[in-house]
Amino acid sequence: MALHGKTILLAWELGEGLGHLPALKAIALAAKAEGAKPVFALRDTMLTRAALAEIEAPVLAAPFWPTPALPKDASGSYADILAGNGFGSAANARAMITAWDQLFDTVKPDLIVCEHAPGAALAAFGRIPAAFVGNGFVVPPADADVFPRYDEGRGEPQPQQPSVLAAVQEALRDLGREAPRAITEPFRGAFRGVFTFPELDMYRGRRREAVQGPIESVPPLSPLPAQRRLFAYSAADAALAGEIAHALMDFGPAAQAYFRGRLGARAAVMRSRGVTIYDSAPQLGEILPQASAVFSHGGSGFTHAAFAAGRPHIVYPRHYEAQATARALEAMGAGIVLASFEAQRFREAVERAHDPAMRDAAQKAGATAQAFAAKAAPLETTMAALRALFR
Repeated sequence: MALHGKTILLAWELGEGLGHLPALKAIALAAKAEGAKPVFALRDTMLTRAALAEIEAPVLAAPFWPTPALPKDASGSYADILAGNGFGSAANARAMITAWDQLFDTVKPDLIVCEHAPGAALAAFGRIPAAFVGNGFVVPPADADVFPRYDEGRGEPQPQQPSVLAAVQEALRDLGREAPRAITEPFRGAFRGVFTFPELDMYRGRRREAVQGPIESVPPLSPLPAQRRLFAYSAADAALAGEIAHALMDFGPAAQAYFRGRLGARAAVMRSRGVTIYDSAPQLGEILPQASAVFSHGGSGFTHAAFAAGRPHIVYPRHYEAQATARALEAMGAGIVLASFEAQRFREAVERAHDPAMRDAAQKAGATAQAFAAKAAPLETTMAALRALFR
């Protein structure tokens, strides 16, 4: 088999939560079954270990810039992520690339799979084949010389991106390496897997490559129950976790929730008010059919599942990526964006989520998602492309 004996480094460098793991885990399992040796380089090496235990692969710490900061003159594009995470100056870029180089020298990978790992991508350029996987945000279009704007009409991509390119070029040349001619060149890769639904891709209408669909399985479309039942998916360390918990208590037995992390005594208080609290993540295929509406922060994994299940979705985004996803849901009439979290606004959003028009829109969106998922084969497509690299 083409992958037999090959070492594959699966890298995740930027972003919070564990939503960056499913793609890397699925590829690692499939590659190992074909005789490859997977090695992980991850931003979080603690919370990820349990999720990856079955693979029995090394888990190393990924280099990442310790003090990220958006540039003053933002371009409104993926180049801002680079500028704010170590690639805004040649000196910093050289340090980041050197850190990844040292990891490469240790692992000696034949291939690198990047899931929001731009430092790994830039260090691999001209040295090791790289594949890019993830949702639409982390795999931006790279066919032009500059990254496209996140939002049409907002930001000026051209002024900012040449300075990031110049920093990367200088850093690589200082290291005696080939330098890219365009900022997007290191991100074109040997394969690009955009693992989302077309309707949720933030570059929809501008992306020329195919969207593969979610690599994780999604629950089936199910009818919305007549009885109101809200399911909330949040995190114990969310900035407004206390306010979210308090707001959910107003719904009593009509609310169910899972908070990633430890809620502590707050969980007992919520249960005393009738709210069902899950201590570990419930199976979404079991919980979503019971829900008449859902609330989350717009993470891609949960959003894919709720979208495919046909659930009206209230989103309080914690970062721009989730904000873009929430706006896409809202544009379809299947979601509501909370710009700020206040108990009264949340109650109003729950009321709106149960309007017949929104229920109908969510179900129609779910039917569209199911039709796309039935034809998509993201893992099979990915593995075929990776095998082709070694034939």
